[in-house]
Amino acid sequence: MSTNIENKPKQVTWFNGCGGRIGIVVGESGEFAYIGMALRHDEDDDVNHIMQYGAKFPLEAALLLPVSKYYSKT
Repeated sequence: MSTNIENKPKQVTWFNGCGGRIGIVVGESGEFAYIGMALRHDEDDDVNHIMQYGAKFPLEAALLLPVSKYYSKT
């Protein structure tokens, strides 16, 4: 059985897409970023939701995007 290693957000990029905001979240570790819709009413909750349930997004592409918010390593 594999263990779920917690990955905290490092940065997020927000876009206004068709029908809502889309976030691309880069974690502190891992080979992928994650993309998903902002479904909650709090930006940090949206980021955590995208980290858990978002679709994988190429990390190299995510690092080229303009960053909307940086997260500290605390």
